[in-house]
Amino acid sequence: MTAISRRSFVGGSLAAVAAFRYGRAFAAGEPDIVDVSGSDPQKMVAAVFAALGGIGKFVKKGDFVVLKPNAAFANPAEWGSTTHPQTVLAVAKACMDAKAKGVLILEFPQAKGEMCFKRCGLTEAMAVLPAAKIKLLGSPSDFQKTEVKGGVSLKTTDVAKSLLSADVFINLPAAKAHYQAGVSLGLKNHMGLVFDRQIFHTALDLHQAIADLGLIIRPNLTIIDGTRALLTNGPAGPGDTATPGRMVAGRHIASVDAYGLTLAKFNSKNMTPADVRHIELAGKAGLGEVDIAKLKVKKVSA
Repeated sequence: MTAISRRSFVGGSLAAVAAFRYGRAFAAGEPDIVDVSGSDPQKMVAAVFAALGGIGKFVKKGDFVVLKPNAAFANPAEWGSTTHPQTVLAVAKACMDAKAKGVLILEFPQAKGEMCFKRCGLTEAMAVLPAAKIKLLGSPSDFQKTEVKGGVSLKTTDVAKSLLSADVFINLPAAKAHYQAGVSLGLKNHMGLVFDRQIFHTALDLHQAIADLGLIIRPNLTIIDGTRALLTNGPAGPGDTATPGRMVAGRHIASVDAYGLTLAKFNSKNMTPADVRHIELAGKAGLGEVDIAKLKVKKVSA
């Protein structure tokens, strides 16, 4: 990682944030997108990191790592409304094996947090790796007001303090439809890291605000968990589901989301970034190429 103060991760200049986002061990020839097919989430996560040159490209000894799955709903894993718990466990274990000094899983659930974690399987899965911690967000004291420099609709927001102190941030969204946003993938998953999410839906242009949030929350890596997909009645379900048996990963979140639209027919439609305006806007804001024909894609079986 390029030398940068932790405070600059969120809330510093856009140039500093970009240095954090793109500075660490980006190897020439590395694919823009890794598309892994398989049935075992742990093997699939291992294949993601192998295709990108290893976990060491992202996590160094002594790093504090934040993971953000989607665990916001008190639903069983098979509904597809949450990230597969074994995916979260595999990424956390890879980070600990890379000698991270700490791994913290952050989520701001829609309902009672402990029940969400239990019902989606996260509590049971993470019990085998007690060194990785789960933090339930919710109190105003968990967040810090942050200016969104360059934001068009979203000008300020309160961001999770734990994220501000992270050396590495890995985004682990589920693949699912969303009744307002079209889909909930990597960019939409960031909303679980801010205090006031309601304002996105009631007072702001939702798509523009999601893209704006991407200016200040920039993952080092995004892995969309497409082992299952919620096709309709998202984000909570229940709805129609599919089992694409895939993970889509990359450094540039808008590119990952754009390619992630190929995982399934969400809301009974083959979507492109033109159909999901926040992805298109994030591409225009410099958060990644969204024309998937221009992306270097590496397909792997695990």
